[in-house]
Amino acid sequence: MADLVGGNARVADLMARLGGRQGLLDGYLAAIAELLGMVAAGYAVQAVLRLRGEEASGRAEPVLATATGRLRWAAGHLLYGLLGPALLLAVAGLTAGLGEGAALGDPAGAVGRLVPAFLVRLPAVWLTAAVAVAVFGLAPRWTAAAWGVLGLFVLVSWLGPVLRLPRAVLDLSPFTHTPHLPGGPVAAAPVLWVTGLAVLAAAAGLAGLRRRDLG
Repeated sequence: MADLVGGNARVADLMARLGGRQGLLDGYLAAIAELLGMVAAGYAVQAVLRLRGEEASGRAEPVLATATGRLRWAAGHLLYGLLGPALLLAVAGLTAGLGEGAALGDPAGAVGRLVPAFLVRLPAVWLTAAVAVAVFGLAPRWTAAAWGVLGLFVLVSWLGPVLRLPRAVLDLSPFTHTPHLPGGPVAAAPVLWVTGLAVLAAAAGLAGLRRRDLG
């Protein structure tokens, strides 16, 4: 990456703003980690919306006619939306660390640095999935809007720094609030806030699922 950019100050500044770090390599890796976090969020939304697909096709009805309750049925799908992205980001961080370690030396140190840098995007991924749960539980006919929410997050997080959008607009995306690692500052409060919002949104969606009619 350093050889590609060379002395191009404008490209270096762009990468620093995307990754939230002045160091070119760290900025590049942070930008890639955020991009893969958004990809993982897409996987999470797709996993959650399978619930709506099963409901609309009638496959959920015979399952729920057994001893399987609604929450247990939903939990089986939500686990994929929660744990699947965690696995994807962990593997991405591991391979990125091994790649950096092979190129620059110290593979163990690179893996220890980059795996957390990728996993720190998980709260934003989970909040995106939780929004899909909330829409499914409270307004099932509007579940496609969950993709629109993800699209908004991607546009704000990825293009916002490039276009120098106001901070109030950038704050609309949970990915803006997760630490921009590697190299950036780490603050626990934003991560906890985003995780807490994810829990509340998912709880609201599951509560709505328990009360509404299926079909």
